Amino acid sequence: MRYLLAILPLLFLLSMFSCEPKDEELTTDRDAVLTFSQDTVLFDTVFVTQGSVTKRLKVYNPDKKAVRISNITLAGAAASPYNLIINGQETIVRNNLELRGKDSLYILVKVNINPNDANLPFLVADSILFDTNGQRQTIKLVAYGQNAVFHRKETIGTTTWTSDLPHVLLDTVLLKEGATLTIDKGARIVAGSKGVLLVNGTLNVNGTPQERVTFSGYRREPEYVRAPGQWEGIRILTKSSNNSIKYADIRNTIYGLRIGNPGKAGTLVEGCIISNAFSDGIIAFTSDVQVVNSLIYNCGQFGFGGLGGGTYEVLYSTIVNYNNSLARANPAFVITDYIPDTEIKDKPTSLRLVNSIVYSDGYSSVDELLIDAKATTTMEIAHTLLRTAKYADALKGDGNILNKEPKFKDAGKYSFRLDTLSPASNAAIVLPTITKDITGTARSLTAPDIGAYERTID
Repeated sequence: MRYLLAILPLLFLLSMFSCEPKDEELTTDRDAVLTFSQDTVLFDTVFVTQGSVTKRLKVYNPDKKAVRISNITLAGAAASPYNLIINGQETIVRNNLELRGKDSLYILVKVNINPNDANLPFLVADSILFDTNGQRQTIKLVAYGQNAVFHRKETIGTTTWTSDLPHVLLDTVLLKEGATLTIDKGARIVAGSKGVLLVNGTLNVNGTPQERVTFSGYRREPEYVRAPGQWEGIRILTKSSNNSIKYADIRNTIYGLRIGNPGKAGTLVEGCIISNAFSDGIIAFTSDVQVVNSLIYNCGQFGFGGLGGGTYEVLYSTIVNYNNSLARANPAFVITDYIPDTEIKDKPTSLRLVNSIVYSDGYSSVDELLIDAKATTTMEIAHTLLRTAKYADALKGDGNILNKEPKFKDAGKYSFRLDTLSPASNAAIVLPTITKDITGTARSLTAPDIGAYERTID
């Protein structure tokens, strides 16, 4: 008896290790099927010939017991444009994979689409097949492919980028001096992390309110829609002149427009939306820039900056920061007669800021305007809604509205149209040469609205 008592603990331990845990015990129940994070793995437009794009699918075993997945395979087999990565192994088929009870598995799905002759996006479909306990489950794979014109480290002369195919900037594209790049209405330009458009000639972007030109990052996943810093941006160089950028959306950049062409004929920015720039929306150095009917929002540094003097005219525009994910340390609108950390200083400076909004939500700076220009030759700030503590006294009058919330329709969702109760409604001065807003809507002939958008009756 004494010896039996001595070995009881050992027998108990052995019994524990000999019992298979529930989550490792295999079930053959036909009702023990898998669940998935989605029933369709969708790839938004994939530009062909540019390597693979990867998405993730989560496979979950909701049963308490383990299941054996007899087969995970692509319906298209070796002919499929898709491929799977399962437990780090790239394959088109995997057999006899056990998934413990209440456990999950991530499968990476890759697609690489070959080019064809189509100008418009085309559909490429397949399915992943899962066989478990005699049951087959299917996950659809859908990708939209599109051919594109690819640009890699090149210098271009006079040319036109049409809207037939997207243009993909994989690296530096330089427009040489004396040449003109025309970008047709409706054209789409996307860029990778090294992408930048350098302009030493003349850039004509000919968007319309109905067919805007778009510049954006290359990534198509939803989390990249508003992510800044995906490509460098558009840089106007010293020999460039007579640039016109109309009705373009410029987003996901380090800076939207960087302009440095002292003494050259200016740059017109009209009807544009510049958003989610890691640094500046528009930054100009000793240059001549006119911004009309444009929206600039959620930049990490300046929405608009004119440094080292120059001639700057901003009319009927909205420059704001609302729900900005980027940490900011500078006002949204800055004009100086010097360039920091250079010998450029005391340069003649002209500013005309009329019928515009410069504002931010309650979490941003109380001063969204800075003017530091001793050599200023002319300055007009009128009929503008501003958030400012520094200039609250100096800018009283001239139709300015100071430190009153603009009351946008839904700034939280990045809609900067005016609400019915906005103090900017009917508060602008008529500018006879500007008869329409950013959307092509006619401006009031007697009492137009401040900002990029003319309010319409709902």
